[in-house]
Amino acid sequence: MLCVNTAFTSFIPRKPTCVFPSKSTTPISCTLQGTVAEPKSTAAAEPLLLNAVRGVEVERPPVWLMRQAGRYMKSYQTICEKYPSFRERSENVDLVVEISLQPWHVFKPDGVILFSDILTPLSGMNIPFDIVKGKGPVIFDPIHTDAQVNQVREFVPEESVPYVGEALTILRKEV
Repeated sequence: MLCVNTAFTSFIPRKPTCVFPSKSTTPISCTLQGTVAEPKSTAAAEPLLLNAVRGVEVERPPVWLMRQAGRYMKSYQTICEKYPSFRERSENVDLVVEISLQPWHVFKPDGVILFSDILTPLSGMNIPFDIVKGKGPVIFDPIHTDAQVNQVREFVPEESVPYVGEALTILRKEV
């Protein structure tokens, strides 16, 4: 049965029609409208999550662990002690891969969330920032003038954040 709480999230590209307990062939009724379907054999070449994203009918909504929920994990806390800077952890390919895989190794969800931050592109655009423990993101020189706007560089991922692509390549092979 799919349990959704603050530690889990699910991607549902369409309304689910039913939920099955693992290894069961008997459908469980849903409270959502729709037709109850029989579970399918999943010897598919593509993972459940990718099929769901593509809109292919799947036997259940995929589940993955949100990275923030992994903060309680001792393995993550140990890495934080050794590498206290969030940016150091999120801009080092080996650490990004290790941290991203921690929940996957423990819980075996249907997908892996890349350990990163929405602000990651800023440094590649010549906007210096950091993520300060206990405070959050800090942009050191916020943009207020036309001259500052002119100092912003075009974001080219391969040049600015190559570690993101490298980590994604490794994660794809691992998972």
